[in-house]
Amino acid sequence: MSYQINLRRVPYKYLDLFEKIRGTNYTLDNYAYVYRGIWTGVLKVFVVDSNIVNDFQIENGAIKPVLRGKDIKPFYYRFNDRWVIYTNQEDFPNKYPNAMKYLETRKIVLERRGAVWIHGKKWWELEEPLTPEMFEVEKLISPYTANRNSFAYEEGKYYVMDSTIIVRFYKNNKEREKYVKENAKIIDEGHSRLTDLDEAYKELPPTKENLLYILGLLNSDVLEFYIKQYAPRVSKRMRNPPKGRFYLYIPPFTNILPIKIAESDTRKEIAKIVTAIEEISKKIEDLKQQNNRKESAEELETERNRH
Repeated sequence: MSYQINLRRVPYKYLDLFEKIRGTNYTLDNYAYVYRGIWTGVLKVFVVDSNIVNDFQIENGAIKPVLRGKDIKPFYYRFNDRWVIYTNQEDFPNKYPNAMKYLETRKIVLERRGAVWIHGKKWWELEEPLTPEMFEVEKLISPYTANRNSFAYEEGKYYVMDSTIIVRFYKNNKEREKYVKENAKIIDEGHSRLTDLDEAYKELPPTKENLLYILGLLNSDVLEFYIKQYAPRVSKRMRNPPKGRFYLYIPPFTNILPIKIAESDTRKEIAKIVTAIEEISKKIEDLKQQNNRKESAEELETERNRH
């Protein structure tokens, strides 16, 4: 699905502030590749928990630990025992017979996917698996819909589903050129502001410290205000939907966020603050899992807010 950017949605009363934030800064996609995760076509078949893995004795090589949008919060995430059967591997049916036995129990459902009878996918294949190197890398991740900016750092251990977006540094100029070709419309319309990749990485080298710096910017109140002026609002289709307004963070809306590049010392300081917030956020989440530790969690939340 193609989404259109319409900056005319920005309310007139916020227009001056919006333009001030945008300024002459380059956009996020000048420095980072932004894309969604694995598309299965039938999520409940390909994403399994340990019970199914054990019941069918699914081979370790056939599965990858996976995060979904609901697993990700600002500055942290929690792995909830979900594994994706990752079929984008050479000779998958012969290498992983137990995984195939499991998939065969859902064969009728899998055969009915449009990817099979329209696009020629094999019945047992993922619809859009991407490639391992698109996951096994340091990256930022975010739910594709959220009521606030909810980016987190992930070191490359987890794959993610299409309910999640990935933000990571480009591997090379060839990958950047591929991105430019795929996103010519938002570039031609002036929404994306790009420079030469070598020049971009001279200004902001692709290091973990600078990835954390970007994380700090993406979760800031300033960029949350900015993206909410033009990103479409969506409704949660659930029996008991969570309260609040939810927005789309998928490409191209996140791609065009303006990124102000600070001096090196400032970037280092922001990266340190982000690391501290990450540690506190994880402690808070751990305490919330223990119902008798509510007061301690509230104390940590107060400490986190001071950052």
